[in-house]
Amino acid sequence: MKLSEEQKKMPDGSKPEGALNEFIELLKKNKKSLAVIIVTAVVLLGIGILLGSLIGKKSGGKDATQEQSQAAATQTQSTEAIPNVPMEVNAYPEINSLMKKYYNAAAEGDMETVKSLKDYSDQAELLRIQEKSKYLESYDDINCYTKPGPIEDSYVVYVTYYAKFHDIDQKVTGLNTYIVCRKADDSYYIHDCSEDESMKEYRTNVTKQDDVVDLFNRVQVEYNEAVTENEELAAFLTDLSEKLKTAVGDALAEAETTVETESAEEEAQEPADNAGEAASSKVRATDVVNIRKSDSETADSLGKAQVGDEFALLENRANGWSKIDYNGQEAYIKSEFLEAVPEEPQDTGDGNAEAGNEADNAGNAGNTPDTDNTDNTGNNSQPDTPGAGDGAPSANVPNSGTYRLTTTVNIRKSASETAERLGVGYYGDEVEILMKQADGWTKVKFKGETGYIKTDVLK
Repeated sequence: MKLSEEQKKMPDGSKPEGALNEFIELLKKNKKSLAVIIVTAVVLLGIGILLGSLIGKKSGGKDATQEQSQAAATQTQSTEAIPNVPMEVNAYPEINSLMKKYYNAAAEGDMETVKSLKDYSDQAELLRIQEKSKYLESYDDINCYTKPGPIEDSYVVYVTYYAKFHDIDQKVTGLNTYIVCRKADDSYYIHDCSEDESMKEYRTNVTKQDDVVDLFNRVQVEYNEAVTENEELAAFLTDLSEKLKTAVGDALAEAETTVETESAEEEAQEPADNAGEAASSKVRATDVVNIRKSDSETADSLGKAQVGDEFALLENRANGWSKIDYNGQEAYIKSEFLEAVPEEPQDTGDGNAEAGNEADNAGNAGNTPDTDNTDNTGNNSQPDTPGAGDGAPSANVPNSGTYRLTTTVNIRKSASETAERLGVGYYGDEVEILMKQADGWTKVKFKGETGYIKTDVLK
């Protein structure tokens, strides 16, 4: 069969589709139309790409805005993690019952009950409560002010009370702070915060809230008025603070001596790691630490060792204390704050700084239990001990003029913790403020003599 001319032009010899063939022929005859179609397609494609890009940017911008909003919300939530809600007064009968039981047991010296109501009790704390009970008749008019706690079913509890002592007619007010938590059986207990930094920080932040500060101020003012107007009460509380410190220190020292004696035979056959080191060996302080008169955290402070101060080591004791030579006398430092000094000869640091607390009683927070302020509210060191007082701010110290002391302080001849002591100012004594110095000391006139007091102790 003879092929037509159109069939010969097809690669496979087949006949082209009629519609397609006609379209191609039309394009060949209308080249201008073809160009217009191509340009239009390109323009439409460009517009599509541009629109897609704009939509993508808008979506991305929205996502970024959402992320920023979420980040801001997270930050706000973190800042507002501690709710600032009004205090409730005696709102939880179970908590009131717990605290009344605790304070009654403390007043009676019932240490088994005291221990059963807390998840932990330090030995020094228990000794203080027991010793103080010898002077107490009762804790009266106990009220509980509560704020939400850091975990579910927990509360920050501020307990106000009046302490009645034997042979003292006037009662004295006080305030303590606690964290109270609920057990699975719905009973409540007092949580010890001494080793729980997160709980402690939460409690501190809540205590800064305005209504709590107002409560502390009210109690502080009432306390100040009581001891200012009643010299017998003021003298009794000052004397009691010293008696408690001495009694607790002696009891701890005796207990540690007993433990040493009992363990001596067991260790007799074992080579001592550090005990009995030659007197010529030296140790170096690795932190700022109190130097004590005996191996007890409640013993009198002889001074404070600074980082790097070196001492002749007399004995490394099994109870965690090291006996050292301090200015020619025997003294003690917790072994954990000391390190051995290399054998090469070096000058021995005298470590003669006074303890950081210039105050002899607990108007100021300290790192050891010897800062008991009896029933004053100006102390934050023993917040879970009935009657120890807790955290109310003292009056602001003026730049000049007369100032009434709110705690016991040492008055020095010069602006130095190692300077000779002119005397001791007690609660209620008046000093004349001469000048607040930039070195952290305040120049005062006390009983006709010019001396110096650590400024931070006055506050």
